[in-house]
Amino acid sequence: MNYQASVSDFFKSPQWGMNLLFASLAALIPAVGPIVVAGWLVSLFWARRETEDPARFPAFDFQFFVKYLERGLWPFLVQLVASLALMPVMVVVMFAVMFGVGAFAPHAHHAPRAAMNALGFALIGGVAVLDVVAILVFHLVTLPLTLRATIAQNFTQAFNCGFVRRFLALVWMETFVALLFMFGLGLVMMVVAVFTCYIGLFPGLVIVWFAWHHLQKQLYQLYLGRGGEAVALSAKLLETPPALPPHMKTPD
Repeated sequence: MNYQASVSDFFKSPQWGMNLLFASLAALIPAVGPIVVAGWLVSLFWARRETEDPARFPAFDFQFFVKYLERGLWPFLVQLVASLALMPVMVVVMFAVMFGVGAFAPHAHHAPRAAMNALGFALIGGVAVLDVVAILVFHLVTLPLTLRATIAQNFTQAFNCGFVRRFLALVWMETFVALLFMFGLGLVMMVVAVFTCYIGLFPGLVIVWFAWHHLQKQLYQLYLGRGGEAVALSAKLLETPPALPPHMKTPD
C-alpha cells in the first residue's frame, strides 16, 4: 500500500490546479455535487484501461456532468442503504450507554466528587471511542459493497456476501489501516479548512476523496494479487471521456 501516492498522485496531472478548482465547484452543488465528483474519480481509476499513469488522467470536464453523476450514483446508493442499516445499531449502543448511566445515577451521591468527575470523563471518552469504532467497522464492511457497486455499476450486484467475505478475509488488515490513514487525513484537512476560514474545505475534500478512491484501487489490486476473484468491469465504464490532448501529455 502506497499511502503517500494516494495524495501526491493528484498533483501529477498537468491540469491538477484546474481539476481542483472545477471539482471543488462541482462539490458545492447541493445533493448531487459530491456524487458527480465521485463519478469523475471512478472514471480516473476504473475507466482508464490503456494507462494507470496519474499524469495522464483526464481532466475534470463539466460536459461529462451526467456521465460522472451516473458513475457515482451506484456506490452512493449502496453507501446510503448501508448507512440506514447501521443507524439502528448506533442507536442501540447509545441507548445502552445512557441506560447504564441512568442505572448508576441513583447511587451517585454515595461516591466521592472526584470519582464522579472521573467517571463522567470516562463515559464521554467511552462513547467517543464507541462512535469511532462503529464508524471504522461500518466502513470496513461497506467498502467491499461500494467497491463492487463501482466496478459493476449496479446496485443489486453490490450486495454479494461471498465477495464481502473473500475481500475481508484477504485484505482486512490493509483495509483497516487505510481507514485509519483516511481518518488522519480527514483531520488534517479539517485543520487546514479552519485555518483558511473554510475556504480550503472543498478543495481539501476533493483531495481526500481522491486519496480514498486511490486506496480502494490499491486494495482491490492487492485482493486480486492474493487470489481474490475479479469483478466483471461494467461496459458503462468503457465509455471513457477523451484522453488528454497531445500537447498536454507528458513524454514516456
